[in-house]
Amino acid sequence: MTDFHYFAVPTATDPGTLNPVYELLDFPIAMGKAEDIVLTGPAPEKPLVDGREVTDPRLVNALSVPVELDRAEVLDRSSKLAGVLRAMGVVPESGARLTFAEDVPPLARALGVLAAARIGLVVDLRAGASSDSASDLVVLHAIEDEPVEPGRTSVRVTRSRFEGVGVAIGSETANLDQAMRDSRVEFAAVVPLDPQRTLLLTDDGDLAAGTSLDWYRTEVLSAS
Repeated sequence: MTDFHYFAVPTATDPGTLNPVYELLDFPIAMGKAEDIVLTGPAPEKPLVDGREVTDPRLVNALSVPVELDRAEVLDRSSKLAGVLRAMGVVPESGARLTFAEDVPPLARALGVLAAARIGLVVDLRAGASSDSASDLVVLHAIEDEPVEPGRTSVRVTRSRFEGVGVAIGSETANLDQAMRDSRVEFAAVVPLDPQRTLLLTDDGDLAAGTSLDWYRTEVLSAS
């Protein structure tokens, strides 16, 4: 039994198409596993509600617990980020690469890796990748910015999971918290990929779509 559910079945002359994120998120949800906890993160240093820091000691105590995301929220947040990247003009087929500065929180980093795989965007995890000045590099990094004001019709109340994180494309930087909560940005559908399509660049070598499933299970998701 294969680990993959192919979108296009392999033949003698065609390798077929697949996507590791479909196996980890979309398919299990269709099988009734939406509420399984699959991604965890440390307790927040500054608990937030709707993008605003909590000051009430009782709320701080209640919210200062490790973060647990179920499969449904991981799919929701990663597919929304994929949609944000596309709306900002990121074209995976052009050779663009996504990478992360060291100050990006682990939860945002994990969601970013899943978002990239969803649309076939290469993730560059090699040491020093975020300092590369290439024009095709998309960098997630920490920013200092005011939280999104509530009440705007274009902004969703849904927690973005990217508070304090920005995305730099060339010389432009955008606030991901705001972009993720903008209801005008569409969620990205999972993209069928050639099994040989490179998805990950690491110091230990490159990983293609067809050989990356175990890596995503062990290196990105807390449980799958």
